[in-house]
This record gives sequence, C-alpha cells and structure tokens, in this order.
Amino acid sequence: MNPCIFLFTAGLLDAVLTHFGISSGAIEEANPLMREVIDKGWSYFYVIKIVLPLVLLGLFYLRPFKGRIRTLLISTCILYLSVLVYHMFWMILYIT
Repeated sequence: MNPCIFLFTAGLLDAVLTHFGISSGAIEEANPLMREVIDKGWSYFYVIKIVLPLVLLGLFYLRPFKGRIRTLLISTCILYLSVLVYHMFWMILYIT
C-alpha cells in the first residue's frame, strides 16, 4: 500500500476513534495542539485530519518521495500504526 494512502486512511480512522473516545469520555486528547483545534470545533479537527494527508498524497503523485523523505514517510506510518494500536487497547478496555 502506498504510504500516503495509509496515512490518509490511518488519519481518518484516528479522527473517528478520537472523536468517539472523547465524546464518550473514555479518553482525552493528549496532543495539546489538537486539543486546541477540538476546542474550536470538531469540523476543524476533521479538516486537518483530511486535508493534510490529501496534500501529502498530491505532492507524492507530483513527485514521488525518495531517500530521506521516504524514510520519514515510512517512520510516520509506523508511528501512526502505533497510535491505532493504542486506540485498539483503550477501546477494548472501554468496551469490557
């Protein structure tokens, strides 16, 4: 899977799960910058989570990333995967 598409998908999944977790009271946003965005409104939160990966995807198709940029992109994918695993754990704890 293209790393940019993974980031877009992971970002959407992260946004939905974060929204669910905060709305249900199961979690609090740990990122202070995103906490400020959420305080302004969920629509801003979703715009950021959707637009930034789309811009990255557009840049990738204009000029594919190589070298260090690709390494950073893959590292970001790994970090996002760990965030999704974290979401999975709190959801299991919340459901049980």
